[in-house]
This record gives sequence, C-alpha cells and structure tokens, in this order.
Amino acid sequence: MSKKICLLLGSLSSGGAEKVAANMSISLKKRGCEIHVVSMRDEIDYKFEGQLYNFGKVKTKYGKLRAFFKFKKYFKDNQFDFIIDHRTRSNFFKELLFSKLVFQHSKVIYCVHSYHLEYYFSFLSLPWLSRLPHVKSSFFVAVCNAINDKLQELLNIKSTTIYNFVKFDGLLADSATDSNNLGNYIIGVGRFNKIKQFDKLIKAYSNSKLIEENVKLVLLGDGPEKVNLQRLIAKLKLEPYIKLFAFRKKPMALINKAKALVLSSKEEGFPMVLLEALTLKTPVIAFNCKSGPNEIIEHGINGLLVEDQNEDELSLALNKLLLDEKLYAEIKENLNKGIEKFSEEKVIQKWINFFESEM
Repeated sequence: MSKKICLLLGSLSSGGAEKVAANMSISLKKRGCEIHVVSMRDEIDYKFEGQLYNFGKVKTKYGKLRAFFKFKKYFKDNQFDFIIDHRTRSNFFKELLFSKLVFQHSKVIYCVHSYHLEYYFSFLSLPWLSRLPHVKSSFFVAVCNAINDKLQELLNIKSTTIYNFVKFDGLLADSATDSNNLGNYIIGVGRFNKIKQFDKLIKAYSNSKLIEENVKLVLLGDGPEKVNLQRLIAKLKLEPYIKLFAFRKKPMALINKAKALVLSSKEEGFPMVLLEALTLKTPVIAFNCKSGPNEIIEHGINGLLVEDQNEDELSLALNKLLLDEKLYAEIKENLNKGIEKFSEEKVIQKWINFFESEM
C-alpha cells in the first residue's frame, strides 16, 4: 500500500538532519510513497523529491498569524499517513501549540538526531512535562542506539533506532567534482563551534609527528569559532601546515583525497561524516564521544577510536595510523566492514517496515 508521508524540517539547507530528510524524500518516493516536504524556512538548497510546502515563503507573504492558519489547513486537508518531524523542537510553547492545534489527529514520528536532548525536549528534569507537547499518536525514532538508551533513561520514552544512510552513488559522483594540490593531508569537517572542538584537533596535530612528515591539516567549515582557530594556529606558528577552507555543499572531493578524516567533537548525534569518509575509502579517527562513533567504527578494523576527550591519545592515534604503513594498509582494506547496515536499501526498508507495523 502506498503511504502518504510528510517530511517536516527546519530547512532544506546546511544541516545534517536536513540532508537526511532530503535523501529520505528521494528514497521513499522511489519506493512508491507520496511525499510532501514542508520546510519551515525559505532555505532550499538540497535536492529532494515530492511536493514542497515552503512555509518560510508563506510566512513572509502573509505574516505569522495568517501563515499559521494556512499551515494548519495544509495538514488538515492532506491527512497524511505519517508526519516525520526532523526539526529541532526546543521551544516548549511552540511545540505545544503545534501538537494541540495542528497535528492533534495525526500520526507523528519525532526524530531525535542529537545526543544533546535539549535540542528536542524542554524541561528534561520533569519528564512528564517534556513529553507533554507531543501528539497522542506519537512515535520516536533515534538515529543511534546511544540516543535510544538516553531517551529511555531520562524520559522513559520508548523509541526505535533507525540509522541514517548515505546515498552511495551520489556521494561517489560528488567526490570526483573537485581537485586540489595540497599534497598529503588529514581533514576535519564541520561547523566551527565549541562542540566540534577543532582547537583540540589543532593541538593534537601540533603535538603529533605529522608536521615533520609534511602531512598537513585541512579544516573545512564556517562558524563563530573561526577567528579563535586562526589565532590558535598563529600562536602555534602553524600557518604553513594548517589550512582553513570555507564549507562547501559538496566537500566529498577533499574528503576523498585526504589520508584520514578526524572527528574531535565533544558530542555528536550520528556523525554522518564518518560514514561518508568510510564510503569514500578514507580512514577515520574519532573521539569515542556520545554518540555514534563506536556504532560506526570498529576499532583497529576500519578506523581508530580514541578515549573520549584525551588529546594526548588523539596525537598518538594520528601517529599510529598515518606513520604505520602496515596498519594503514590493513585499515584501508577493511573500510567497508560493518557499514552494510547503513546502506540506503536496508535503512529505507526499516522505515517501510515501521510504517506497515504502525498503520
């Protein structure tokens, strides 16, 4: 039976969760679902499939109050089988309004993309209040097991783990669209903010042996910490070795040609960049932070996991992977091991099974 599915998201631009939703629209459409994509902001960059309702444009044209009633009517008229909500949902009163006046008769699947549950629930110390702004027919999907466990532990919410997936064909095509003359380098990719902790990566790199081996560090992103990172690089006198590049929508060519991708985050949700790197045959090193890295990386098999937040161990891991040719070759050979469960086919089938079980 064909399902009528609404994918609700903050925008169709920039974020990882937004990219996941855009990819879902394409994959579910191929499986025969009728897809509607609702973007809360007028930011449309990612490729998607289905009918678009650009609430950002509606709000600009009609103002907040009239736009809200049009928003409500849109959902009433369409009678979706499921609404899959990929947005962050930290505004308690806004979500209460939506659940009681817009989605009250709908089946809503609330996706949780981050271990930082404050992005999705208000008043975490009061579980009953955190659960209040959700519809009666609500379901919760976590993007990894660690988030699933935390939902149960803190909020007594039962959820299902459905991993994100990489569209392998598009990823490989994107990786061939750029070239560079950087020589040997490792790469870190993400927003320049405190959570991604690129300052720790810079310090670990400066204390490693990679500089004397002429292996550079490339950081790809934008954000509020950029000036601080530039100051740190200057203080360590590493300008010839560390390059900061503005984020690009298709960073795959840089990842593809890197000797390794390094993740130094304080916390994650499901770090897609690790999965993308493995798909492109680029070895990975990551802090064993919450959450996701240890569900993607098999230590010593397809990458290296580093004790969470241990900068000294991160330096040693950089040396170990990049300077031990035998280990590097073995890991390079095993990059596909364990990532079959993140394939588009398996993940989308899990969504289809979920729909069938809850109809």
